[in-house]
Amino acid sequence: MDPRRVVPWVMAVALLAASALVLVLSRRLRDLSSDYRELRSLSTLPQAGTVVPTFRTATLAGDSVTVGELPDSAARQVLFVFNTTCPYCRDIVPLWHQMADSLNRLGRVQVLAISLHPADTTQHYVADHGLRYPVLTFPRPKLVRLYRAVAVPQTVVLDWTGTVLYAKTGTLDSASLDSVYAAVSDSSGR
Repeated sequence: MDPRRVVPWVMAVALLAASALVLVLSRRLRDLSSDYRELRSLSTLPQAGTVVPTFRTATLAGDSVTVGELPDSAARQVLFVFNTTCPYCRDIVPLWHQMADSLNRLGRVQVLAISLHPADTTQHYVADHGLRYPVLTFPRPKLVRLYRAVAVPQTVVLDWTGTVLYAKTGTLDSASLDSVYAAVSDSSGR
């Protein structure tokens, strides 16, 4: 065999094999990246089915409230987790008002806003934006992590035992609102 004919043929096969390997590896990398994002979301953001710890604290108005536990199995809590510097939180305040008003008419829903910032900073924010529902802060920093409140805004619906029925991080749209109302309306319990 003539080596001049073999070398181009071997080079072409090697190039084809290397190209196939690059395609396989790039697809695997994309799949792994997607899996990583999903696992990170599951471990760091609130998810339906997780149970959050119960805690008792005072609202900014001084009223006592228990988060994550309600006396009635048909009752629900809707939590709006925000911080005072988040532009997305500020932008959806009117929507929160509208949703809180309609949820409060249901009678068995407790709407609460939880700020990630200290009470004095939050008090100014509440006054500036006219928040009409009870507002509180996490009494201990560990609760921020346990509630997976690492990204805001968050909307979380809890059942009477503190089980997350619905959780959404980010702004709300009509599909999100429908999901909140569906979670609140589902009184079958877990």
